[in-house]
Amino acid sequence: MLSTSQKKIIAMYGSSLVGVVLGFLVSIFNSRVLGAEKFGDFKFIETVARFIASIVSVGLFISLTRLVAINKNPDKERRLVGLFVIIFMITSAIGLVIFLIFSYFEPYFFENNLDKNIRRSLFIVMVLIGNLALIQILKGLHKIYLLAILGVLPFTCYLVVSYYYNSVQPLDLDSVLLLYYGIQFIFLTISIFLQKPKFNIKKQLFKELLEENSFNGKPIYYGSLAGVATTHIAGLSISYYLENTQVGFFMLSLTVCSPLLTVPSVLGTIYFKKFVDINTIPKKVIQLSVAGTILALVIFYIFIEKVVTTFYSSEYLPVVDISKFLILGFIFHGFGDLINRFLGAKGQGKSLRNAAYLVGIINVLGYTFLIKYFDITGAIVTKIVASCSYLIAMYYYYRIHIRKEAKLKN
Repeated sequence: MLSTSQKKIIAMYGSSLVGVVLGFLVSIFNSRVLGAEKFGDFKFIETVARFIASIVSVGLFISLTRLVAINKNPDKERRLVGLFVIIFMITSAIGLVIFLIFSYFEPYFFENNLDKNIRRSLFIVMVLIGNLALIQILKGLHKIYLLAILGVLPFTCYLVVSYYYNSVQPLDLDSVLLLYYGIQFIFLTISIFLQKPKFNIKKQLFKELLEENSFNGKPIYYGSLAGVATTHIAGLSISYYLENTQVGFFMLSLTVCSPLLTVPSVLGTIYFKKFVDINTIPKKVIQLSVAGTILALVIFYIFIEKVVTTFYSSEYLPVVDISKFLILGFIFHGFGDLINRFLGAKGQGKSLRNAAYLVGIINVLGYTFLIKYFDITGAIVTKIVASCSYLIAMYYYYRIHIRKEAKLKN
């Protein structure tokens, strides 16, 4: 008989593998329906929305995740979920306003004429904020099976529904945005409802959240601004210096390479709650991560060109060359994420922040100047250097934490 942990590992890995396949199918469908230029427009709008979503949370969702993970009281857990819903609504309102303001300035900085499309799809910021936050809170709740379902079902439904509508009348940019994010919004709402949030929240709970946020969530948030939000500069810079078609190529390459992140990241997510009570990352977790990553890398290099030429049209061939180099960055980042999960469970927010600052500096400089002078090659180099630096920094702080724990025991 399989243990509960083994079942959850299988469920999460199975979901991740199916999610990878679905991610490819979604990107194939969207790229074929929209064409290279409009697909680039889709990715540009999505990139701006993701950037806004990453800046409005101020670390509170990260803090809630840890409070939920260390909590043992079922009633308090539901109140924490209620607090999550309140913060989600407030941050979504802020994000919507920022996205709306951006839409009026967009024509002055970019030659895309997408201002009206942005205003018709403002709600996607809310969906992106909700998805990022829900993944965090479900990780803390250890709702692995629900996480697995959410990694598969919304995208399956999108493919079915959008394929049907496209067979009746060809989908345009607005229709793809509405269907893709509208379906995700439905599943987001249902998932939150299933957690049965309680909203009679006492002042003490707010105080506890703010205290957690001051020493853990806020430092990670500042790091996220530097390390995560700055990655979205790539799409903006490519659009500004080159064109949205190149944005589509680069973003599609990110999608193609993303499976290399899943192996160590999935294990980090599954073991997040257990990391709270153990001193080091278990050897079996590291061994599984290395073995899974090597296998995925071999499969990637064997099939990447075949996949792109078979499933995407010939106008997407530049994705092959970009992906063959970009994959190195994803390998480094995946192992960095595994250590990140461990340090996050230990409340080492400042360490995560400092590492992210380093990544942020590299991202800003690389995506601003290297793209200007070296086009897409500059974006590829930036991603690889930033990810490698991230892994080195994570390992450095991991060793520091272990030494500190050893000294405390002695």
